[in-house]
Formats: sequence, C-alpha cells, structure tokens
Amino acid sequence: MNVIGERLTILRSSDPSKEGRSGTVLMDTAKMLVFNSEGRTLRVEKRGNVFQFSGTGRLVLESDISGRLEDRWGASSR
Repeated sequence: MNVIGERLTILRSSDPSKEGRSGTVLMDTAKMLVFNSEGRTLRVEKRGNVFQFSGTGRLVLESDISGRLEDRWGASSR
C-alpha cells in the first residue's frame, strides 16, 4: 500500500495532541509518516496510531503500513 500523496487523518493516537490532524503524506519511512498539515511539515510515528486515508476511506492500522514501502511492495508482488 503506497500512501505517499494520499490525504490522511489521524483518528486515534497514543499522543492525544495529534488526534484529528490531517494532511498530505510526503514521506513514508519504516516507522514514521511525514505529512504536510496547514503549511507545516509534521512527523508522526506509525506505532500507536490509527489513520484514515481519503483516497480509500479505509481505516489503516500500523500493521497495514509497517516497515519500509519497498519491503511492503516486495511482499505483495510475491
């Protein structure tokens, strides 16, 4: 699942100050998502968060997007 360029909303977070934040994903690392929110670049850990992506409307847990993008693509093409 490639989430770069998708609009995300953080529905639940281990850090309550991040709940409700939304923006466009700029980078997807093994442990974090980097996104643009209201002109600011924010980083959020994948672990402990539940995301919703507007492209699919689907709820996404850390386990759905854990690891590096390259590794997820490799696993899905086997």
